[in-house]
Amino acid sequence: MLNTYRYTLIAFIRMPGIMIWALCFPLILATIFVAMFTPIEDMAAVNEVGMVVVEPDDSPDGQAFSQFIDGLSASDSPYRVVYANTAADAERLVRQSVDDDGSLFGFVELKDGVPHVSVAGATSSDGIEELMASMIVLAMDQYVANASLIKGLMAENPSVLSDPQVVASIFEPIQATAQVQLTQSQPKETVRFYFALLGMAALFGGSVGLAACQRLRPNSSAVGARRSVGATNHGVVVAATVLASWTICFACLLVAFCYLRFVAGVDFGGRDVLCVGTIAASSLTATALGCAVSAIPKLRGDAKSGILTGIVCFASLFAGLYGQPTMQFADDLAAQFPLLSLVNPASQIAQSFYSIMYYDSLAPYAFHLAVLLGMAVVLFLLSVRSLRRQRYASL
Repeated sequence: MLNTYRYTLIAFIRMPGIMIWALCFPLILATIFVAMFTPIEDMAAVNEVGMVVVEPDDSPDGQAFSQFIDGLSASDSPYRVVYANTAADAERLVRQSVDDDGSLFGFVELKDGVPHVSVAGATSSDGIEELMASMIVLAMDQYVANASLIKGLMAENPSVLSDPQVVASIFEPIQATAQVQLTQSQPKETVRFYFALLGMAALFGGSVGLAACQRLRPNSSAVGARRSVGATNHGVVVAATVLASWTICFACLLVAFCYLRFVAGVDFGGRDVLCVGTIAASSLTATALGCAVSAIPKLRGDAKSGILTGIVCFASLFAGLYGQPTMQFADDLAAQFPLLSLVNPASQIAQSFYSIMYYDSLAPYAFHLAVLLGMAVVLFLLSVRSLRRQRYASL
């Protein structure tokens, strides 16, 4: 059995078509996804708004503005403030930042009690500069509103402002919401596409199982003909071949996962061991799917490959791989018809990764893993007839 396993493994590695679909295609698609989603994640992860403030004078308006800026640049605030003596110096610092690290997005100068904002022009296509500039403008609008409120109170009831807590509450940012983390990891919309990608990559590994079963059929390959008349037990040959197919599929999917995890920096919630378990079960399901497609009678090998590709692409559609509209469509369909998601291996693989990342309990993960293993058993049973020893008039 060991020799059969080893030589089958070597034969699969030398097949260009298998390595392209099982290994190269997932890596290429993952690279495209990283290039698409990294700017979006960078925009969501930006936690510092840098700006230059021209030193205000010692007038009451200037002192009030200085107090506001000091509160704005507190340690727990997203704003980072750099001071400049003149507007020309502030503009020079912003221009220099645009050419260097891009950490300063504009400068503010107080004129006649009103802050005037000048922002840097867009230097990239991801829209981060526009977002940061709008945050600076929003902060200055808050100051104008608060200053107008204070002036109104001074005209109507000056004694109110004698209380330091009242003044502090006026300039304190409104906290209308509180952030509470309910899931195991911080949710990210883009990571769902990586889960769907791994589902598609796993199912494309079914091409290995398809090729393995074709090699076992005496009327489909010379290797199958020689093995049918050989002395090795047919059950041993089948077991070694299927094991080699699973090994190739598992290794290729593991490479794709490691590429996403360590090279692309995709967060899987720090549960890498559980992810490897999903990869192992997904590879087994994909291998069984390839064997089941190979069992379809009276079809040539290239026709069966086309059927397998169609099944994978169709299943990936309902896993939400092809963009936000399909993701929404997949969610709506799963809500209305849960059974369709249950019998879709691509959805179950994606949901398994989802449960690893976002659930503190392992019960959802175990459920999806059991579904994948159940699918593998059913698909292997469907392919048993083609894997059994058969008699032929001639080989």
